[in-house]
Amino acid sequence: MDTTTPASTPDPPPPCPHCRATHVVRNGILPSGSRRHLCRGCGRRFVVAPKKGPVSDERKDLIRRLLLERLSLRAIARVAGVSRSWLQGFVNSLYREETPWEPGPLEKSRAG
Repeated sequence: MDTTTPASTPDPPPPCPHCRATHVVRNGILPSGSRRHLCRGCGRRFVVAPKKGPVSDERKDLIRRLLLERLSLRAIARVAGVSRSWLQGFVNSLYREETPWEPGPLEKSRAG
């Protein structure tokens, strides 16, 4: 008799990359076909082997140079190969870092 496990047994879910908890459940499939998992410990959703990784520093430098050329965000996203939502968050973080001071609330002037 063969004592190996049958091929129909699903693989155990991987641990959470954020908190390393092992209480992970399957949580659907992405349009690309990758399986999504949900960590019951911290609530983070993740894919075991994502097809896209983090944006490299070289690509971020290219985006900074294109922003100085005053191209539209849609054009920059197309040229750099990033999503528009990621690009908008990146631009917001750049401007947050570049703003030297917070102006505060406007004061009402009294017309005499």
